[in-house]
Amino acid sequence: MHQVSYTSTRGEVWRWYWRAWARPLGLWRFHALISLAVPAAWATPHTGESFDFARFAGAFALTFAACLLLFPLWPQLRFKPQRRILTIDSMGWTTQVGNLHGSRSWAAVRSVEDRPDAITLVSSNGHALIVPNRAFSDKSAREVFLNDARRWHAGVAA
Repeated sequence: MHQVSYTSTRGEVWRWYWRAWARPLGLWRFHALISLAVPAAWATPHTGESFDFARFAGAFALTFAACLLLFPLWPQLRFKPQRRILTIDSMGWTTQVGNLHGSRSWAAVRSVEDRPDAITLVSSNGHALIVPNRAFSDKSAREVFLNDARRWHAGVAA
């Protein structure tokens, strides 16, 4: 079992969002899907008119721009600056921020990522716990945490 305590920054959440957005199967897919669905519904003829591609393209561009502007704001609005206590063990992770508690089993974790600035536990629903390097007393403690998290996560995938 490992327990760390740390605070997050809005910048860390912001950077994670855009890394998650840019991945090959990243968040951009949801922006694109919404940006296709909304204008398709809006530009589809209702009264015998022909399909208006210019109207569709304009609506796509506006919808995509709105997604780019508004969707990254959600994690910023949900941001919790209070100290987080994160515990991982062979079953999964649990966390507490103020009065809020959460947990996931390793089966509900999609990946354990090692970034230069943090370890990220990404859940199957796309949410992530960003564990910054400052949460660890030293590089050795970080390495043990990362190796155990990967081992426990891999144990449920086997």
